[in-house]
Amino acid sequence: MQRTLSSPKFWYLLFAVLLLPALLINLGTHHIFVHTDESRRALVALEMILKNEYLAPTLNGEFYYEKPPLFNWLIVLSFKAFGAYSNFAVRFPVFLFVLTYAFLIHRLLRPVIGNAKAWLVLMLTVTSGRMLFYDSFLGLMDIGLGLLVFTNFMLFYRLGRQRRYFLLFVSTYALVAVGYLMKGLPSVVFQFFTILAWAAHTRDWKFIFHKFNFLGTLVFIIPVGLYYYFYEKVNPDSLLTVFEYTWHQSSQRTVTEYGIWDTVLNIFIFPFENLYHFAPWTLLTACLFGKGVVRKIWASDFHRYAIIAFALNIWVYWTAPGVHPRYLFMFLPLFFAVLSEAYFLQADRLRRATDYILGGVMAAVCLAPVAVVFLPEKFASVPNSALIAGGVAAAGVLLTLAYFKLQPLRLVILAVFLLVLRIGFNFFILPEKSSRGKANAASAEAVIEITAGSPLYVLSPSYCHDATTFTVSKARGEVLRIRDRAEPDVFYIIHDGAYDPEVFHSYLEFGTSGTDRRLHLVQLLDGAEALTPVRKVEVNDYLTQLLPLNQNKPHERREK
Repeated sequence: MQRTLSSPKFWYLLFAVLLLPALLINLGTHHIFVHTDESRRALVALEMILKNEYLAPTLNGEFYYEKPPLFNWLIVLSFKAFGAYSNFAVRFPVFLFVLTYAFLIHRLLRPVIGNAKAWLVLMLTVTSGRMLFYDSFLGLMDIGLGLLVFTNFMLFYRLGRQRRYFLLFVSTYALVAVGYLMKGLPSVVFQFFTILAWAAHTRDWKFIFHKFNFLGTLVFIIPVGLYYYFYEKVNPDSLLTVFEYTWHQSSQRTVTEYGIWDTVLNIFIFPFENLYHFAPWTLLTACLFGKGVVRKIWASDFHRYAIIAFALNIWVYWTAPGVHPRYLFMFLPLFFAVLSEAYFLQADRLRRATDYILGGVMAAVCLAPVAVVFLPEKFASVPNSALIAGGVAAAGVLLTLAYFKLQPLRLVILAVFLLVLRIGFNFFILPEKSSRGKANAASAEAVIEITAGSPLYVLSPSYCHDATTFTVSKARGEVLRIRDRAEPDVFYIIHDGAYDPEVFHSYLEFGTSGTDRRLHLVQLLDGAEALTPVRKVEVNDYLTQLLPLNQNKPHERREK
């Protein structure tokens, strides 16, 4: 047994086995009102199916320009594969993203830094706090984009060292095309700065103008151009609007939007904020301050490239206030490759201090499942809650003991411990719905019940949360469209600013996520006539009217 526990292969296998339940258990139970972007992706994909139109995405039946369609296509495939418009199906592509990312990290790093360190970087990336305990259970595209951009980073290093420039540019620009069709311009920006990074690393500035670089751009232009060619057939005379939206989406959160002061302040806040988001592994940053550690890391060819590629690309987000941590997933393997190297290079005394801090956190977290005993009412809906909590606690204790006993494998054991913690999280936290989320879901169900068999629209402007629209649309099997004028014998969802009891009869009043506005489900009173009191926001007005969502702005103007 001692020999088995001392074998790294045992822990790698245990990590791989535990990763599946850690990512899948209760994946679909968390309500879809938790995140605006997730419900928007789900709604756009649903409307593709309901309208049988996959090239030109829509939102509430109107053309939606803010993101290309690739991620929505993946959700569509998931809907069809599972035969239901379920939350699980919305999030299943992200499960595949995590597995694919883990595989690629190991596959691309192993020839460069060795099997053991490649496994470690894989584990650190997947179990970093933001990925493991948030984004990996939401139907968002950022892990997918992250694995594409990281693969690009590594192809430059692997193929660049071999001077296989034709394959380098063809393969990387192909990935850029996929990334563009998923999220727009960010992948193009990263390609530009990664070319600069490799030129700086090799000190060969002619590389920027290599003949195959120009050939590679065709690999990007052809599939993207073909998409827009066929898109224009569906939505004629719209390409200028599409490109305006694409540019604006990529230029948000810059100094032009936030001002110099917020940008300067963000430069100082950014590193500390993300040390928190990607904990516990960011604690290893302290290892960089060991005597001679940075110099030794810089002497390594790969780690020097990783630092240069990281530095030349990260500034895009470092100088942009309001950037979400999930945008940084492509940088994690490079960052953790450097930190893990620093961990092994530092003096034994300093490494032990790092180990004891992390081990102390493990020991403290082992007590978390005890909360089930003291909060029985909160977890009453969890079957066999005491048994599950006891199992998680026991596994945590055993792993903590192994952590202190098996010094060479401590970081690996901590990664396994985090997966066990995520499994407990799946049982006790994911099924919990906020009171507001429960109310929103109940309101959507009430709308479905009241309007069954009758026409239903949203009276512009829409403050209706995309999760409400998604819930109603999938139940009714039709797109919930926006209208400017109220007509008799038709149900409408309107906001409180448009509601007039002398014009409408209200069947239901309810709240919504993202705003303090109250919504009403109404019908026009006999003899009454109502136009929307606020001019409908046309998609072509987006660039001049775009404002961040707050208490007074409709949901249709928000996009992260």
